[in-house]
This record gives sequence, C-alpha cells and structure tokens, in this order.
Amino acid sequence: MSATLSLPGSAPALGLVEETDLFQFFRSRVQEATTHQRACVSEGAQVYLAQLLTEVGHGGEGDDSPGPCRSEETFAELHVKAALAHPGEAVTLLKRLGDWSLLLTGFFREHLARRRLSREYCARMGGGAYHRLERMFPGDDTLAPVFGELAERYDACSEVIAEVRDEAAGRSDADVLRLYEEWLRTGSPRVAERLKELGVVPGRGGKACLA
Repeated sequence: MSATLSLPGSAPALGLVEETDLFQFFRSRVQEATTHQRACVSEGAQVYLAQLLTEVGHGGEGDDSPGPCRSEETFAELHVKAALAHPGEAVTLLKRLGDWSLLLTGFFREHLARRRLSREYCARMGGGAYHRLERMFPGDDTLAPVFGELAERYDACSEVIAEVRDEAAGRSDADVLRLYEEWLRTGSPRVAERLKELGVVPGRGGKACLA
C-alpha cells in the first residue's frame, strides 16, 4: 500500500510508503504503543512516526535523513536557515528540525544532556517547526493535518517513540539503569511502569527495590 506525499520545490517527498519489513515492524510497534498509552494519535501521524523510526533503523542514509546525534547544526541555526530560505528549502529544513527534535526527545533522550538541551526547548523548537509546516500547506487535507497533529500532540508522539525504543531495547543491566536514570530525571509514569515490568519498583527519594 502506498501513500507517498510530495512536497513543493526541491523538498523531498515524505514518502509514506509501506514497503519494507522494517517499516512494518515499527508500524506495528507504534500502533501498540499508542494503544497501550491510550494516546490520541491518528493513523496518519502513526505512519509518519513509523517512517521516522525506519529511517533511524536504516542508519540515517541520505542528506535529508534524521541525524540529530551526528549533526553539528544547532536547532537555532536550523530555525534561522529555514526563516531565510525559499519555500522549497524551508520545508526541508523545518521538517529536519521537527524530526530531529522529536527523535531526541523520544528515541535518543540520553543525548539531550550531552548536547546541553532541555526537553522543553526541543519540544518548543520541534513543535514550532511542525506548526510552520502546517501553515505552508493550506487546504492540503493530507499534509497539513499530520504536521498540525505533530505540533499539537508533540509530547504524546514523543512518548510513543520512547516506548517503542524501550520495548525494542534489551533487558540488560545497562538498559534497566538507563530507564531508572530517566525516571529519576523526569518522573515519567510510562518509565515507572516499564521499570515495574522489568522487576524494578522505583521509590521516593531516589530509592528502588526489586519486585
């Protein structure tokens, strides 16, 4: 089944094409995470998230692939470039800004501290980029709603990606420690529930016990 969405100018197509086993894997995991969290995320947004994770799974090949952990560009620089670019290039830059921020807050959360970025800052920059993309497609009943939803439900989409990442990770001591450290930083109910599933019950005052 194909649902390729072309963007104007020199911008790449969104390419929402269901054609690879890896895409189907992430499509299923995104759907499961959405259902588990009872998140209000539409099918169109779920397909977008699955595609984004598929690109990560393929190693971020291509100039326009997500690479938030490798790029030396800051979000502020991308924001300025997009503001000064012609429409076609602006779409590419805004999509990169939105996608990279979503991946950092969802899939690569441990890199936030390394890059000295707060989750709130990433959400503001990413959500703002998706809002601008929504406005660049007035009257488009396919693109505009997806970008608008990514902007309005940014946190929900980020949490869905985070759960997919956690479920795909192993159950090693390092994985459990990473989750516990994330719970200490954020107090996320989702992370607490995942820890309980792994046999660790987070407690008050930074204490934990084995279930």
